[in-house]
Amino acid sequence: MMTGFHLPLPDGDDRRPDPPDGDRLARLRFISAQARERYRSVPGLAGVADSPPLTEARFAACRVQVAVDDASGEIVGFAATRLLDGLLFLDNISVEAGASGRGIGTALLDRVRAWAARLNAPAITLTTFREPAWNGPWFRRHGFRPMPLDRIGPGLRAVMDR
Repeated sequence: MMTGFHLPLPDGDDRRPDPPDGDRLARLRFISAQARERYRSVPGLAGVADSPPLTEARFAACRVQVAVDDASGEIVGFAATRLLDGLLFLDNISVEAGASGRGIGTALLDRVRAWAARLNAPAITLTTFREPAWNGPWFRRHGFRPMPLDRIGPGLRAVMDR
């Protein structure tokens, strides 16, 4: 049973964490695949559950910050970010199903915001579905709003087209 969690990389640390490999990469890919399973019950989005987990290359292109369960030492969530079109792009944020609802996603998002501030990034961008509750509505509760079409850069457009 998870009792608490921590985010091991201090907010003020400018270094990029080492790209995940080995067991750490396998754990992140597992959490990514598990997070997609939630879509199986959502009409119109069930196919998302069959998408493959994030690749090693995708993780390597990002700054990956993790949340770790205090009791087990296991990674229970992550946020992967990278610069895109001069903005900080939140490529993925996922929390293990059994750890959901404990504030881990919010803590990771706060860490992403702190990183954006350290980079002097004018904004954080992301792509998400308008529904279900753990997508668009969750991000809207955290202050995110749809980006005007004329402000979408070529990098973000390529992500959206993918």
